[in-house]
Amino acid sequence: MRRVYALVGEEVLRWPGVSTRLMFGCRAMYRSGVVFAMLPDKRSLKAKNSIAYKEGGRWKSFEMENEAGVGGALAILEKAYEWAGTT
Repeated sequence: MRRVYALVGEEVLRWPGVSTRLMFGCRAMYRSGVVFAMLPDKRSLKAKNSIAYKEGGRWKSFEMENEAGVGGALAILEKAYEWAGTT
């Protein structure tokens, strides 16, 4: 799954204004100083094989089993990215 998370992270980092920092063993994704997603790095999140994202100001998780989940993850993260740009 590390490779899958890396694929997602690499794509999100291409979006305008996105930066990343390590936080609690995860990779926090920021837009304009607002964190909108967390990808596992050195440790996993609460739900196994998942990423965390903000939706309407609340944290949610999206579970991925393999590379087939990358498209769905990017769609969810794009919404979280847009939300971060409006706050």
